[in-house]
Amino acid sequence: MTVIDSLVRNEILNSLKERNKSESRPHYHIIKSHSKLAELNITLKQEINELKMDNQRLVQENLELRKSSGSGITTTTLSVDKYQLFEEKLLKAQEEVIDLQKRLVDQTQQVISLNKTLKEKDDELSTKEVKILELENKIETLKTINKELENKIAACEEQLKVWKDEKVEIELQYNCLLQKFNKAKEEYQQILNASLRFREEQIEKMNKFNELEAERIQLKLKEELLKAQTDFTHVNLNDNPMSAAASNQSLKMHAYSIPLVNKAVYKFDCNEGEVNAIKYHRNGKYFATGGGDRKIKLWELKDGKTEHIGSLIGSNASVASIDIDSENNLIAGTSFDFACRLWSMNDHRLRLSSGDVQPTHTLTGHTNKVLSGKFLGVMKVVTGSYDRTLKVWDLMQKACIKTLFAGSSCNDLVTLDSQSIISGHLDKKIRFWDIRMDPPQSEISLQGKITSLDISSNRNYLLASIRDENCLKMIDTRMNQVTETFCCEDYRPGFDWARAIFSPDMDHQFICAGSADGSVIIWNSASTKVEKVLKEHNASVISLAWHPQGHHLITCDAKKKSCNLGV
Repeated sequence: MTVIDSLVRNEILNSLKERNKSESRPHYHIIKSHSKLAELNITLKQEINELKMDNQRLVQENLELRKSSGSGITTTTLSVDKYQLFEEKLLKAQEEVIDLQKRLVDQTQQVISLNKTLKEKDDELSTKEVKILELENKIETLKTINKELENKIAACEEQLKVWKDEKVEIELQYNCLLQKFNKAKEEYQQILNASLRFREEQIEKMNKFNELEAERIQLKLKEELLKAQTDFTHVNLNDNPMSAAASNQSLKMHAYSIPLVNKAVYKFDCNEGEVNAIKYHRNGKYFATGGGDRKIKLWELKDGKTEHIGSLIGSNASVASIDIDSENNLIAGTSFDFACRLWSMNDHRLRLSSGDVQPTHTLTGHTNKVLSGKFLGVMKVVTGSYDRTLKVWDLMQKACIKTLFAGSSCNDLVTLDSQSIISGHLDKKIRFWDIRMDPPQSEISLQGKITSLDISSNRNYLLASIRDENCLKMIDTRMNQVTETFCCEDYRPGFDWARAIFSPDMDHQFICAGSADGSVIIWNSASTKVEKVLKEHNASVISLAWHPQGHHLITCDAKKKSCNLGV
């Protein structure tokens, strides 16, 4: 037995003794009284027995005297005094017996009460003994647990010692790794600086290449002009001016009479990977495309075919949307790298200011991919991002001047004027904004995610593509109400940023959208009927653009293919 066990045992024994004293002390006088009453009871019983014996003896003597009284008066006379004496003794003895019986009853009642109390104390003592047994068992259990804990403590102390040794070793390794990390960080900084220098060199090379390409185009134009100087065109001076005016009016009417495209005139490979965006210049001679190869490519239409005339580089991820400012000859491209960039169409350059390592026209501030960007008035751009915000940028200040909190990821947006914006979101809502106020002016809830928005030429109607419902909705922007719904069995958007567009005429005669199976569907906007379904693609059609004069349509898919659709 260990020292701890003996100490615990002595402590428990002392506590039991103290408890026995404290519990027996209030009942000590009861037990003592019980003992005295028991002794007195025995004594009284003995006295009663003696009195009974005396009573029997006296009765016997009385009987004998009565018998002898018949034999002679003299003897009776002599015994009268003795008889009276015995009678008095008998009465006294009877009174004593009665008194002793009363005392016996009282003592018996006390004995019963004491017996009852004693039984209760015995029961209580039994209960205490049971508890003592339980506590002893618990003590044994606690001893076992204590022993196990002592073993565990010993094992933990051993483990702690091992961990301390390991900690020392890990600290040494950490110091070595920290030195390696600092060295790697210095090397990374050197590589980053070298990469930035290399990037600048690549941009300069691309700019030089674009300059050479522009010079080549200029030389080609000069050659064509020189060749044209050798040709002569006969001009009839007697032509009626009114006929010329009528011809111009006919041409003007033709410019706004949109033919229904029904076949692929020309197919060509566009960007590598998916082609997310396409946009025409207002003059209709040039258009730009952007996609998964992180480039914006510029194309020129010649003799019904497309010719690549330049590439705009600088994006670090897929290009998501394109917009063209025809007045300032700027191209804005948003990207999955959380930024929006601007290039000049004059020299195809993304300019760098002296001493800057970041492009001066790279707009950064979003925290998620930027899916849409549009020019807003004069030298301003608005962008919508998956970080649930819209940002307004001033190109002169090269800074964000307004952040609008939409509360949902923005897939597309359009502008009505220099102050008004309409945005479509993943939470199935279209929001109408005035940049002079933070909260949206109004909202329209639809039945599915909004994948794209397009505004009609007269700015009165908005076209929204709904992915979950596989349909298009036309909304009157003057009343903020859905006026028409366009559906087709073949229509199913393949991406959250799949686009749908109006035709460029003032009456927006046609509506066009691409499907996940490669189909291009054209609806009549007035009757909502499907006019044509063209299946010229083998992959999901993401983006499309109508020529400003409306005589052909270019569609782009997820596998770098583009189709020029015409009559």
